Amino acid sequence: MTRDGSDLGAAGFSDGGRYQSARPDYPSEAVAYLVATLRITEQSHVVDLGAGTGIFTGQLVPYGPRITAVEPAAGMRAVLAARLPSVEVLEGRDVDMPLVSGSADCVVVAQAFHWFDAPRALREIHRVLVEGGGLGLIWNERDESIGWVAELGRAMRWPQMQPYDVGMDFTRVIESGPFEGVERRTFRFRQVLSHDLLFQRVLSTSYIAVMEDGERDALMADVADVVRRLPSEVELPYITTAYRATAIIT
Repeated sequence: MTRDGSDLGAAGFSDGGRYQSARPDYPSEAVAYLVATLRITEQSHVVDLGAGTGIFTGQLVPYGPRITAVEPAAGMRAVLAARLPSVEVLEGRDVDMPLVSGSADCVVVAQAFHWFDAPRALREIHRVLVEGGGLGLIWNERDESIGWVAELGRAMRWPQMQPYDVGMDFTRVIESGPFEGVERRTFRFRQVLSHDLLFQRVLSTSYIAVMEDGERDALMADVADVVRRLPSEVELPYITTAYRATAIIT
């Protein structure tokens, strides 16, 4: 893909430690929804594709399935492997998973599908799934209906540089692949952050992480103008969107 696709994702997410410390987890209700609708049990083999540092992976661990995490960035894999020793961690990507065909009961993708070459990735996901296996997607997105969050987004240059259309409905994208029964649900929650962690949260954004120093410093000065007017402990609101679908039996 081009620089605004998977290459940007790989470069912007090279700092696994920062990503793990600053990024939110996912609402427990959203995790439970995917576990229930994807029928994840202790007997399931779940593949977390584009697993990053394993934020979502770790929330699946208590449910007891066998989990394989597939992630292209070495820095992310290192953090995931250290955090979650029970999880098998493999190098791979959306269109090339090092897995045997028909070996996974479901594939989940957290905060990563927008980087994928969707048509090819959906075919590759279908390949590794058992017949009728499940696909689950999930995103956290800042709730910019809140005034200060929208102001933060403008300071981050988000309207000009966002790598995908926030709030986009991926239903038709999923249905265009070999999947059916797509269901979309939304959830809300808040991440509690100190000012320092909020700065780290901003710096973990892909396009900011790869900026030249001067450009990034100017952006962070604008972010600081927003943050210094906030309470010392900030509640950053999110809208979480989850999808589930079933692989078409071919």
